[in-house]
Amino acid sequence: MSLLSSDDREEIIRRRGCRSDGDGKVHRINYLQIHHKDRNPHNNNPRNLRVLTKEEHQDLHRRAGY
Repeated sequence: MSLLSSDDREEIIRRRGCRSDGDGKVHRINYLQIHHKDRNPHNNNPRNLRVLTKEEHQDLHRRAGY
Protein backbone atom coordinates (compact mmCIF):
# COMPACT_ATOMS: atom_id res chain seq x y z
CA MET A 1 0.00 0.00 0.00
CA SER A 2 1.34 3.39 -0.98
CA LEU A 3 1.62 6.12 1.62
CA LEU A 4 1.29 8.81 -1.04
CA SER A 5 -1.66 11.15 -0.68
CA SER A 6 -4.06 11.20 -3.60
CA ASP A 7 -2.84 14.73 -4.44
CA ASP A 8 0.80 13.58 -4.48
CA ARG A 9 -0.12 10.57 -6.61
CA GLU A 10 -1.93 12.74 -9.13
CA GLU A 11 0.95 15.22 -9.26
CA ILE A 12 3.47 12.47 -9.99
CA ILE A 13 1.27 11.03 -12.74
CA ARG A 14 0.61 14.46 -14.29
CA ARG A 15 4.33 15.32 -14.28
CA ARG A 16 4.92 12.16 -16.29
CA GLY A 17 2.32 13.18 -18.84
CA CYS A 18 -0.22 10.55 -17.69
CA ARG A 19 1.94 7.95 -19.45
CA SER A 20 2.47 4.44 -18.22
CA ASP A 21 6.11 3.46 -17.75
CA GLY A 22 5.00 0.01 -18.91
CA ASP A 23 3.43 0.65 -22.29
CA GLY A 24 4.36 4.32 -22.82
CA LYS A 25 0.78 5.21 -23.71
CA VAL A 26 -1.29 8.07 -22.29
CA HIS A 27 -4.07 6.91 -19.97
CA ARG A 28 -6.69 8.56 -17.80
CA ILE A 29 -5.24 9.56 -14.46
CA ASN A 30 -7.61 7.28 -12.50
CA TYR A 31 -6.44 4.29 -14.58
CA LEU A 32 -2.83 4.70 -13.43
CA GLN A 33 -1.12 3.65 -10.22
CA ILE A 34 2.23 4.28 -8.55
CA HIS A 35 4.60 1.37 -7.94
CA HIS A 36 7.52 1.62 -5.50
CA LYS A 37 10.40 -0.25 -7.12
CA ASP A 38 12.00 -1.14 -3.80
CA ARG A 39 8.58 -2.07 -2.30
CA ASN A 40 9.09 0.55 0.43
CA PRO A 41 5.99 2.81 0.54
CA HIS A 42 7.98 5.37 2.54
CA ASN A 43 10.55 5.83 -0.23
CA ASN A 44 8.92 8.38 -2.50
CA ASN A 45 12.10 9.35 -4.30
CA PRO A 46 11.09 9.92 -7.94
CA ARG A 47 13.73 7.39 -9.05
CA ASN A 48 11.96 4.76 -6.96
CA LEU A 49 8.52 5.32 -8.47
CA ARG A 50 6.94 3.87 -11.60
CA VAL A 51 3.65 4.88 -13.14
CA LEU A 52 1.78 1.81 -14.33
CA THR A 53 -1.71 0.90 -15.44
CA LYS A 54 -3.73 -1.09 -12.93
CA GLU A 55 -3.22 -4.25 -14.99
CA GLU A 56 0.55 -3.70 -15.34
CA HIS A 57 0.83 -3.10 -11.60
CA GLN A 58 -1.17 -6.22 -10.70
CA ASP A 59 0.83 -8.31 -13.18
CA LEU A 60 4.13 -7.04 -11.79
CA HIS A 61 3.09 -7.97 -8.23
CA ARG A 62 1.73 -11.34 -9.36
CA ARG A 63 4.97 -12.23 -11.17
CA ALA A 64 7.05 -11.08 -8.19
CA GLY A 65 4.92 -13.12 -5.79
CA TYR A 66 3.79 -10.28 -3.56
